[in-house]
Amino acid sequence: MADFEAGTSSDAAKVLRGEYQVFLNFRGEDTRHGFTDFLYHGLVDAGVRVFRDEDELHVGEVIAGNLLCAINNSMLYIPIFSQTYASSKWCLRELVHIVDNVSKSEGKKCILPIFLDVEPEDVKLKTPQYRDALLEHAIKFPDEVKAWRKTLAKVDEIKGWNVKKDQSQASIVKLVIERVLEKLKTKQKSVTEYLVGLDDRVKDLTELVDLDDHVVRLIGIYGMGGIGKTTVAKVIFNQLSSHFGKCCSFLEDVQESVSTKEGLIRLQKKLLSDIVGSGFAEKLEDSEQGMMRIGETLRTKKALVVLDDVDNKEHIKKLIGNYSLHSGSRLIITTRNTTILQIEGFHGKILPYEMLKMDYGLALQLFCQHAFGRDFPLDDYHGLSSEIVSSMGGLPLAIEVVGSLLNRKTIAFWEETLVRLRNVPEEEILKKLRISYDDLDEYQQQIFLDIACFFFNENKTNPIYMWVGCQFYPQRGIDILTNRCLIKILDNDNFWMHDLLIDLGRQIVRQESPSDLGKQSRLWIAKEAIEIIKTEERKEKVQALEVDGLDNSIEITNKEFERLPNLRFLKLRNGTYVGDFAKCHSKLRWISWHSPHQDFRADNMYLDHLTVFKLDKSSFPNNSKAWDLIKRAQSLKVLSLTGCDGITTIPDFSKCLGLERLTLAHCNWLNKIENFIGSLKSLIELEIEWCMDLTDLPKEVGALVKLKRFSLQGCSGLRELPGSFGSLISLRELNLSHTCIAELPNSIQGLVELESFLLTQTRIKKLPDSIGELKSLCILRYSKKGSYCSKHHIWQLPGGISMLENLEELDLSGNFGLEGKIPAGIEELSSIKIINLMDTNISGIPRTINMLDHLQTLNLRGCHMIQGLPELPTSLTSLFLESKSLLSIPNLSVLTNLVELLLSDGSSSMGKSSLITGCNLRWIGRLSKLEKLDLHLLNVPAPSELASLSQLEELTLSFLDLETLVQLPSSLLRLNLPFLTIRWAKLLPSYLRLRNLSTLEFYHGEVEDIPLNGLPHLEKLTVDSCKLLQRLSIPLELKKLRQVYVSNCPELVEIEVVGQSKSLESLCVIGCESLRRIFGLSYLRNLEELVVQRCHLLINVEDLHNLESLKSLDVQECTSLRRLIDASYTNIPDDCLVHIERCGDVIKVSTRSNPFGISWKHYREEILQDTSNKMEHNFTIRFHLGVKKSSEGFEFVGGVKRKIEDVNPALVTYKGLIADVKGFAFRLERMWYETLGEDRKMLIEIMNDEQVNEMLPLASQRGLIDLYVEGEVDSEREGEYEDEMVETLREESRMKTDEYSDEDGAEGDFSSADEESESASVDESEIEGTSIRKDAENIGKILEKMAESCSDKIRTLSGPNIMKMRDIFMRRLKKN
Repeated sequence: MADFEAGTSSDAAKVLRGEYQVFLNFRGEDTRHGFTDFLYHGLVDAGVRVFRDEDELHVGEVIAGNLLCAINNSMLYIPIFSQTYASSKWCLRELVHIVDNVSKSEGKKCILPIFLDVEPEDVKLKTPQYRDALLEHAIKFPDEVKAWRKTLAKVDEIKGWNVKKDQSQASIVKLVIERVLEKLKTKQKSVTEYLVGLDDRVKDLTELVDLDDHVVRLIGIYGMGGIGKTTVAKVIFNQLSSHFGKCCSFLEDVQESVSTKEGLIRLQKKLLSDIVGSGFAEKLEDSEQGMMRIGETLRTKKALVVLDDVDNKEHIKKLIGNYSLHSGSRLIITTRNTTILQIEGFHGKILPYEMLKMDYGLALQLFCQHAFGRDFPLDDYHGLSSEIVSSMGGLPLAIEVVGSLLNRKTIAFWEETLVRLRNVPEEEILKKLRISYDDLDEYQQQIFLDIACFFFNENKTNPIYMWVGCQFYPQRGIDILTNRCLIKILDNDNFWMHDLLIDLGRQIVRQESPSDLGKQSRLWIAKEAIEIIKTEERKEKVQALEVDGLDNSIEITNKEFERLPNLRFLKLRNGTYVGDFAKCHSKLRWISWHSPHQDFRADNMYLDHLTVFKLDKSSFPNNSKAWDLIKRAQSLKVLSLTGCDGITTIPDFSKCLGLERLTLAHCNWLNKIENFIGSLKSLIELEIEWCMDLTDLPKEVGALVKLKRFSLQGCSGLRELPGSFGSLISLRELNLSHTCIAELPNSIQGLVELESFLLTQTRIKKLPDSIGELKSLCILRYSKKGSYCSKHHIWQLPGGISMLENLEELDLSGNFGLEGKIPAGIEELSSIKIINLMDTNISGIPRTINMLDHLQTLNLRGCHMIQGLPELPTSLTSLFLESKSLLSIPNLSVLTNLVELLLSDGSSSMGKSSLITGCNLRWIGRLSKLEKLDLHLLNVPAPSELASLSQLEELTLSFLDLETLVQLPSSLLRLNLPFLTIRWAKLLPSYLRLRNLSTLEFYHGEVEDIPLNGLPHLEKLTVDSCKLLQRLSIPLELKKLRQVYVSNCPELVEIEVVGQSKSLESLCVIGCESLRRIFGLSYLRNLEELVVQRCHLLINVEDLHNLESLKSLDVQECTSLRRLIDASYTNIPDDCLVHIERCGDVIKVSTRSNPFGISWKHYREEILQDTSNKMEHNFTIRFHLGVKKSSEGFEFVGGVKRKIEDVNPALVTYKGLIADVKGFAFRLERMWYETLGEDRKMLIEIMNDEQVNEMLPLASQRGLIDLYVEGEVDSEREGEYEDEMVETLREESRMKTDEYSDEDGAEGDFSSADEESESASVDESEIEGTSIRKDAENIGKILEKMAESCSDKIRTLSGPNIMKMRDIFMRRLKKN
């Protein structure tokens, strides 16, 4: 009965309506005016409907109907066991009904017992307290007492609260109320049925909320529309509301609701009603009064308030008052506009949290829940599901809408929807996303559409110049777009826009005129743009075009240009301009021009408004009329010339005095920067990169006093800087990496604003002491490797380096000459955060390093002279130590902020350790923040404390003594166990019980078996060089396994897949010499990649024909194979890429027509089912005699050519080729032929007729085959070669693989045979008849004759470039 003291009529009605949630069962004499009353009112204040029984009001011997109804309708029961509870027959009778109700509820109802000044032992009847009372009852109610005994025993098994006499009852009541609210979920917000991918986000937000902090916190959840902000806010609210009792409120759709005064007042009333009751809320008359009352309320009550979808700071103030909330309160706001989180006067912490897009795997799971009602696609829908989810871009809103749309629809409907999604997204999605767009002003909308059509994933700098010229006010516009989460600025200053927002922008443009392209503002599809340019109508609406001539170069005439009077952006590929443009008054502000036609036939093309000009892949010479485009462009701000190989000096843009950014990159023949560069006083960024023929800079460069960024990266011909360099007083970034500069000028100390100085891979042997004058320097990178290192040059840190008080990053890696101890004084680098000394010969770190209290990363990998470490600063988050001389393991217990740690004694490379015995790692348990740990320590006991590292996600244990290891941390996601001995391998079953592990790796381990049953979340398994492994079983429990890689396991006999695996996508088995069987493939219906190589005993790959999702099949060098695929019966998709070769005589190769594979359909129809295999075309064999194989292993250098024409493929044999070589007076050692791959060529050695037979179809198809022959001239027949040629061949056997040293230029690409055939041919007789003289005048001829056989720097040259190379060669010859 609901407090019958106040009257029973209304309460009885409530009972009958089932309006009570909690039933209190208690003995009134003991607790009515104490604990029970306290608990009752506490629950009521929290908004819980409570039925409080009064046992003295019972009449008769039967529970009244209203009371019984209250018990039946309640969800929670709280029996309060007190001193005389068992003396009340009514308490016991109610308890029997309560237990009966709970037992029948199937877990929906529960009992929360409270033991008030009694012990559970009393309730168990093990003491006289309750036992005597039941004995008295047994006289009158013997049958009931039996039931009471059983009931008391059942209730006693339930965990409850034990309240002692001297214990605070208030704290217990608070705990009970929190548990009740948690169980009842009284204020829970309904969320979607399918919650996928929220765990990590909820975890992050829960940490931000931090209920233990008494300071008020505002958590701002921001992100684009449809990303899931409201959903995650509801989940957090549901989880936390029980901690705030009644004082919690969730206000939805604030932006929409407050659009009217009535809507705002309605929200204020709801908030007050939620927290203090409806009676108080109904008295509100206007929003100002509501704001005052809310402020008064929230100052006195600890509350949880969620404001969903807020777009205005003022609305926050109206809804929470004057920002002075009670301590411990939490305010959560969701928004698309991050500026509203900048609240002035807010008393507390403001913590923003960005909602990111969903990962593909979670997105697919969410989609499948809506489309299929389960976590994965139906078999026939797997491919379609994948494509549709990929088109959604990880946006939950889009995924849910489209998934629901496709539920129970036919495949035809799915395919139609996919086509629509690729072109136009679903209307319901765009409606949601367009809300933010419609709220932008005209200029912001223009910027949004420009980004959607042209600038997504592009750097923001250049578009801003164009928008400034168009008066679009881009700084404000970008801020608004960013704050509304319509775009995002990445760390590299690139624009990022969600795929669906790109679709939205483009659809808005299409809707400007769906049937007339000429009336759309932007065109970005090549065919449409070309169509519009060629139409004769005047196109006033067109503002921006992206045009591509595709296969045929397009010519834009002056007449066509005149018909686009408002064009401001033009991106042209494979095209040029033709005609007289004198009458064209263009508003064009941006030209991007890629691979233009060399024939530039435009006159008077002056673009007065041009602000951005980008030219790429051009051969325009110095005197081309194309440079007229920029001569009068006085508004030009950005000029970029990339890959312009026709220029040897920069064009004349001396009148572009407003130029701010100049880029000259990969201009291979550029050798001079004109003096007028110094007159460009507005330059703030100058990039001259990878112009390898540039040898010096004019002194006028020093006049660029506004320059902030200067890069000379890759200019390998540059050996010094002008003395005026120190005049660049505004310079902040300087990059001299990959140059041949050997010394810095003394004037470098004048760069007082320099913040970043990059000297990676230079020939500078010593940093000057004056570097200490660079007081603003934050980043100094002076790393070396390869030919730039000098093991014999010993140097120390310059004394001035300790004066760099603002230095944050110091990278000296690879400097072998850095020896001895780091000198004292390093402690003066008070701002240093990163020190990288990897691969240096330092032997010690000074003790004063612990004074660097900002140091976060210390990299000592490959520092093999270090014997120990001093005390390190506690600020370290990453420490990497690898030394073969390490004598003891440092105690790092004080480094409690470490997140990543590597400790290695070098035993992985040496097989021995310098560590003294007795070293231990027991202190590691104190590093509670560790997320990644690599330990490579020979015979050091693995610490049992590893199990306590609850944040550890990645662990590598190599060479450790694992006997002491009891357990691994359950948080592990990646585990690597290299060099595991057989002794410790036997302990694996006890270790591998890691429910969260996703990646497991074994390298060079002595494992006989790998137990995988305890790894339900495993996604990737790698097993390499495990010499004792005989069998590998992939159990059914691995529901998430995606990739298995097994290699070089010599004793592995079989691999078995046990049961259906819907997750496995890739299976690679390589170099397992004893493997005889792979079975269970029929279970892998979703396998996409299967690789089997060098398994010489494998006879059959069973059930291969069942792999219906296979995309790539690669089978090589399985010489015992007798059966692979039955062409007449298989489910392998037609477009699966097949690569089969060197699998014995039975299995037909697939590599003859394409060395990197062909489609399964092609392999099946033209190879498996074609027995003729005819080769009809004769071909030419070109022998390259005396070549040398390069260090990279995929190219040859040197050699002399001989050729045999009109070769009949039917007559070619291995012995015949040897005879041909011998006929050229040459002794063969090895011979190779070349095939072409996607990114580089592939060399196949010819050792017998098998390789010859594989080569012949390729040779017949192409008409030419190149054979590279290693060996030497037959000494008995040297007379058949000219003396000079013999000496050349002998010299090439001793020469280096590269013709130029690093200082002479970057590497080039090795031409394919097809490319060679297009270049100037060198006939056999021409070579033999050439008289080679040693004077420099004939260098060009030698290069021309040997272009195809020398290193790749020369091979690609032909025509006029040969003369250029001769000039370079002669110039450098004179220098040397």
